[in-house]
Amino acid sequence: MLVLKLSQIPVPKTNRYIRRRGGKVFKPPRVKNWETRALWEIKQQYSGEPIDYKVSVDITLVLPNHRKRDIDNMLKSLWDVLEKAGVLKNDNLIYEVRTVKKVVKGEQGVEIRIKEFKED
Repeated sequence: MLVLKLSQIPVPKTNRYIRRRGGKVFKPPRVKNWETRALWEIKQQYSGEPIDYKVSVDITLVLPNHRKRDIDNMLKSLWDVLEKAGVLKNDNLIYEVRTVKKVVKGEQGVEIRIKEFKED
């Protein structure tokens, strides 16, 4: 089992975060900064070959407050970063996901547990 930790929760990936200016598509600094930090943190923890088999992923999101957050949009950002960092060959290899949100006042982060998916 591979366990990775991130110090910040994912910035949700939604269409409103990628805007057009003069016909160009860009990511706002908030999104870019999170991706850059997450990539760096993952690369400090994993330097192996990209996983190229079906996986099961357990995610624990530690949230700093009770503000409403949409899990599926945060997961999209997380999958993209795992692929960019070379942990997963492709995020379509994720066959099972379990996600838990925990609120711990003033703290935030993500714990990612990846293991081989076992079909019944």
